[in-house]
Amino acid sequence: MEILGQGEADLAQEIEYIVKYKNNGDTRLEEPELIFEYPEYSIPSEGDSQRVTKNASDFGGAIYPGQEQTFSFKARLFGREGEVKQAKATLGYQPKNLKARYSSDTTFTTVIKKVSLTFDFDLPTKIESAKDFDFKLNYFSNVDYPLSGLRVTVEYPSDFEFVESAPQSLEKKEWEIGLLNKAKGGRISVTGKLRGEIGEEKVFQAKLGTWRDGEFILLKEVAKGVEITKPSLYVSQQINGNPRYVASPGDSLHYQIFFKNLGEDIFTNLFLIVKLEGGAFDFSTMIAPQGTLESGDNSIIFDWKRVPRLQFLDAGEEGEVDFWIELKDEWPISG
Repeated sequence: MEILGQGEADLAQEIEYIVKYKNNGDTRLEEPELIFEYPEYSIPSEGDSQRVTKNASDFGGAIYPGQEQTFSFKARLFGREGEVKQAKATLGYQPKNLKARYSSDTTFTTVIKKVSLTFDFDLPTKIESAKDFDFKLNYFSNVDYPLSGLRVTVEYPSDFEFVESAPQSLEKKEWEIGLLNKAKGGRISVTGKLRGEIGEEKVFQAKLGTWRDGEFILLKEVAKGVEITKPSLYVSQQINGNPRYVASPGDSLHYQIFFKNLGEDIFTNLFLIVKLEGGAFDFSTMIAPQGTLESGDNSIIFDWKRVPRLQFLDAGEEGEVDFWIELKDEWPISG
């Protein structure tokens, strides 16, 4: 007995297994029974069982000397690229005039050669520690068969803080894709923070697969590393020309805020927000020619529409914004 089939197949490609047997003896083999087991996680073209049985009636009652016959089984294979999938056939029989029962078995292996799925990270190579950043997972199918029940899972590096995602996630690290037809794809966007020392390397990992019978069938996986880098923007300030100014009641304060692009990328359309807290300020005296005053939370917003350097800040360039405010003559004592 032997199984004939394809040694290589693409993901979800329908392949045919031919189970061939021949009685090479001179004795009739009675009560034959053939059990064919499809490769793990495959989808049979007929029925939904991973195990098919052919009984005596399918053999015409018995296998006669010299008799040769074949059975055909078709299925679509699922797994990751390079994975080996094994089919197995077992033929049981009882020689005429004997009470003992014998069996023969054989296997056939097929390698999943190609998985026509695109799955990759859109992730910066350098990230500032504790700063919000976005990354994306893009997926696209060119498989000639609709893929159902797909899910994406992500393994974050240590010290990663999940903020939000679109679409919404399951437990912050799993997403349901559902049905994916040929020439269709999508994107998962995640916002988070990553903490670490400058120069430290972190690795993000993601898997694309489907759940079947309580197990996750991996179809594609990807990993990408990032490096914790120094901040790209430097911000400093001084009051009345002094970075360590000590104020007194009734003082008039001139704040100057400096910002510089320390990185290699160009920043455009920036906002700079200043918030003043404390009972010593006389907020009615606040003046910011280039900023917008927000009286509700005592803040000033400087945006790129009014500050040219915030509109376009090239690598190595720096800019400045300023405002004025007076302190009260008498400071309230809270305790």
